[in-house]
Amino acid sequence: MKARSAAARLSGLRPRPTPPPDDPAPSEDLPAWGDRPEGDHALDHVSFGVQVAAWWSLCLMLVVGGLWTIVVLLSRIGLVTVTITIAVMICALLQPMVALLQRVGLPRPPAVLIVFIGGIGVIGYLSWFVISQIAYAKDSLTGQLQGAADEIRNWLINGPLRMTPKQADRFSVDLVQTLSEHQHQIITGAFQAATSAIGILSGVILCVFATLFLMLDNGSIWRWFVRFLPRPTHAHAMEAGQVAWRTLTAYTRSLVLLAAINALAMVPAMMIAGLPLVVPLAVLLFLGSLVPLVGVLIAGAVVCLVAFITQGLTTAIVLAIVLVVVVQLFGNLLNPIILGKAVDIHPLAILVCVTAGTILAGAFGAFVAVPLAAVVNNAIRAVRSHQQART
Repeated sequence: MKARSAAARLSGLRPRPTPPPDDPAPSEDLPAWGDRPEGDHALDHVSFGVQVAAWWSLCLMLVVGGLWTIVVLLSRIGLVTVTITIAVMICALLQPMVALLQRVGLPRPPAVLIVFIGGIGVIGYLSWFVISQIAYAKDSLTGQLQGAADEIRNWLINGPLRMTPKQADRFSVDLVQTLSEHQHQIITGAFQAATSAIGILSGVILCVFATLFLMLDNGSIWRWFVRFLPRPTHAHAMEAGQVAWRTLTAYTRSLVLLAAINALAMVPAMMIAGLPLVVPLAVLLFLGSLVPLVGVLIAGAVVCLVAFITQGLTTAIVLAIVLVVVVQLFGNLLNPIILGKAVDIHPLAILVCVTAGTILAGAFGAFVAVPLAAVVNNAIRAVRSHQQART
């Protein structure tokens, strides 16, 4: 009993905890709910890395949107865009010869006329030579085409497939009769698929005159454009334009060199296979190689068709394999190396540009992707070098 009374007396001496107030009064030093302290900004609570990423994302979206708008506008006037681009490429290819005649002492206008007439004449003669040779051999090729169709029919019947004559007739028909009966429909469909004759003629005329005027021009068009820019940027723009033109000139020379290599590499294979029209087919391969991807495919399809008609299916397959190997070998090895040295772009960047251009704009995108990337890349480098030299 005494121990219990002592414990009770000790517990009464301990301080009891004070319960918290139900609603404490707000302090005058703390801001009210929803009020922003003076000098406090929302960006102060965002990390610096997130701010930089957000600004870069916004700038990238604006740049991509602007470029996409330009692409859409240019696609609306596709005929003008394509013809002017081809004219600029031809002018860049012929410009070194004009400069050579000027160094000899010939004034610029006569030098331009000589090179222009000679260049257009060579391109026209090569095209006419290919078309005339193929048209000359059309009759013999047509007969051989029917013979090749008969061989395919016999192979389907007597070969490993062992088809009946009725089944084989479903896969092989009288090609000569079919072509003669549907000649009008084939020609009409081809013209409708390509474009109207007026559009083709307009594009050719525009390309020819644009090439002539660009060759006669001695940088005045670019100087006229630079005048619209702010005055402090004139020196940078002039330097970028000169570097861009030198880059485009080097690219066109390299493109012609690669096209010649592709054509010459196929000449021995076509001669060994016993193909007729070796020279016209080589010229066709050269002209087709000037247009990346699609041009080589079309020219190669014509070569394989001639091989199939004249030498049979086995020779056509072998020649197609050789053509693919040659195109891939030079396309993946020599193409990036030569163009990379000429336009100062990494070989992987060249392959990526060609692929992206093909996806975005087809054959025209593949044609302009590499020179456009090279021009932009070297122009930016020139502007940076110029700015560093001034500072």
